[in-house]
Amino acid sequence: MLVTKEAVTMALALQNKGNVANFLSIEFLDQRDDCFLFDCFFPEEARNPLLFVQGGFIASALDDATAVTVSMHTSGTKLPNSTDIHVTFHRPLSLGKARMKTKIIKLGKRIVSAEGKIYTQSNKLAASMLHTAMLFDQN
Repeated sequence: MLVTKEAVTMALALQNKGNVANFLSIEFLDQRDDCFLFDCFFPEEARNPLLFVQGGFIASALDDATAVTVSMHTSGTKLPNSTDIHVTFHRPLSLGKARMKTKIIKLGKRIVSAEGKIYTQSNKLAASMLHTAMLFDQN
């Protein structure tokens, strides 16, 4: 499903009401078929003792990117309220810029499932997420 520019604008406005997108500099880049592309930036504050990005920051970035993808698919009329988030970590992720790809697996009337993946600067899969949520009308 190709989303409209208006849907993207509305969804990004909703995303900017929170702090995660600003803190991690999450930026929507493009839609390619059923995939949505985002960039983000992990600052020094996201560093773990091994000098990589701490897993909770990775999960937050994927949570935010999949949530805005859901909002784009509903033209900014619905917001996801997470019921389950499952993250698998495949390799360490360095601080700095990272690329995320998201897609909707199933969009129902009340429940949505989305997938998010984040890649290293050398385009290797660092983590993947399955995000399930209830849909709520935005206020």
